[in-house]
Amino acid sequence: FTSLQKASMDKGRSKFFLFFLLFSFILWFIAKFSKEYTEIISLEMALENIPATIIPSIQNPPKIEFTLKATGFQFLYYQFLDNPLKINVQDANFESGRAILPIAAQYQDLQEQLLGDTEIVNYFPAIIEFDYQEQSTKRIALVTPDFKTALGYAITSIQFKPDSIEIIGPKDKIKAIETIQPIYESKDPIKASFESQLNLSSNDPLITLSDNTVSIKVEVDRFSETKYELPIEMINVPNGAVFKFFPSQVSLTFSAPLNILRDISPEDFKIGADYNELSENNKSVILKVLSFPEGTENLRIEPKQVQYLMRQ
Repeated sequence: FTSLQKASMDKGRSKFFLFFLLFSFILWFIAKFSKEYTEIISLEMALENIPATIIPSIQNPPKIEFTLKATGFQFLYYQFLDNPLKINVQDANFESGRAILPIAAQYQDLQEQLLGDTEIVNYFPAIIEFDYQEQSTKRIALVTPDFKTALGYAITSIQFKPDSIEIIGPKDKIKAIETIQPIYESKDPIKASFESQLNLSSNDPLITLSDNTVSIKVEVDRFSETKYELPIEMINVPNGAVFKFFPSQVSLTFSAPLNILRDISPEDFKIGADYNELSENNKSVILKVLSFPEGTENLRIEPKQVQYLMRQ
């Protein structure tokens, strides 16, 4: 019993000693870190308000060595917490791919971002420098994806919304870009009208698009092919000139949607040549379609070239 009592007293003394030691350490810690010190500390800078036409070419955020007058607790805060100071890039001088940003112009803003009554005594370097690429904007048109229609069908209308977008990037990269094609992934032949959202991609990490998607409306109709035998005409003929062609008629084959084909007649087409394009040494002429109804496609003339005689 006496031994147990002695061990209990020794254990109580040990606890008291440890408590006193811990309490003394806390008092020392508070007293020590409450004092004001002047130390050098490296702080990370976060670039803000970068102009829309500027792309900084930096891999790691810049750092500034500040000489600060602050308490020990404040230095602990700066040392262990990831809290970069914000710096306004609009104050920088941009010239020939190199940006120079003076720190002095933003001294007060940096001071206000620091904890409590921390005071900036000095800093190094006095400027932040970084390379940059100047970017520009350009509006480009959208082009139709590679649609495959089923046999007997054809696309009669394609509408994009918007019909053009802006690309943003380095001048030398966007200079050669004139159009962009929306991504269409379906491999099935089209035989019905549809509306959809298609994705857009620049395929270049340095180029940004004003829109990542575009609406498309595609109208599809059944098509049929028709052939007409048509006379040949000569336009811009001088007074008194008469032309005779050999043969006098040619075949015109064309395709058109069924919904407009029934309203088309041979009189809606004109096949012929322009007098001003004739050659004195050549008694044959290449024919072309002078006029045709809207909606007709794949117009083909047979024969394409005929002989002629002219009388005045």
